[in-house]
Amino acid sequence: MRKMPKQKRSREMVERLLDSTAATLAERGLNDTTTNHIAERAGVSIGSLYQYFPDKESLLEALMVRVGDRISSVFREHATNLQYVEFDLKTVSNYLILYGIETIKNDSLSLEIMKSWNGLPLEYLLDPLEKFFLSMAQPYFVHHYQDYPIQHLEGKLYVLINSTLLTVVRYLQSAPNNDVTEKKLAHILSDMIVALLTPQPKV
Repeated sequence: MRKMPKQKRSREMVERLLDSTAATLAERGLNDTTTNHIAERAGVSIGSLYQYFPDKESLLEALMVRVGDRISSVFREHATNLQYVEFDLKTVSNYLILYGIETIKNDSLSLEIMKSWNGLPLEYLLDPLEKFFLSMAQPYFVHHYQDYPIQHLEGKLYVLINSTLLTVVRYLQSAPNNDVTEKKLAHILSDMIVALLTPQPKV
């Protein structure tokens, strides 16, 4: 971003441009989206767009950050209302994976992101999501410390979170040509999570 949105008017312009980027990407797809299309939809000149974003890539980076923030906010609210810390690990993992898949399927922008992930700066989306899910896991395992006295918890969660996120991305990319149902996928992934995090009995 060339120009930091410190003033209210500038922040509003950035939000308008990101709204336009999201709508254009969802409608036209990644390859057919240009900065001219985005500026036109936002009702601004291409020069005004370039004051805030030097190119399409910087718009996409900022959009990925915003999508990650919104997903995190929705998940946090939903999981908190669910009182997720009260459930066993299998139940809460299975439920939230299915919830995530359903949320993505019902959002045209999210679906386009899944389809075009090789051409998008996904690290700007996945890195914040990884940190978010780590932060959500901490109170859960504090609450269940007697059930899951896990060594190397952060490392194991890093592997599980990224494995789950990327598996869901690949699954949605290939839909509807999957032989594995969403319920089966969630069941397999939640079994993986439980297996890695459950202490093994001493022999």
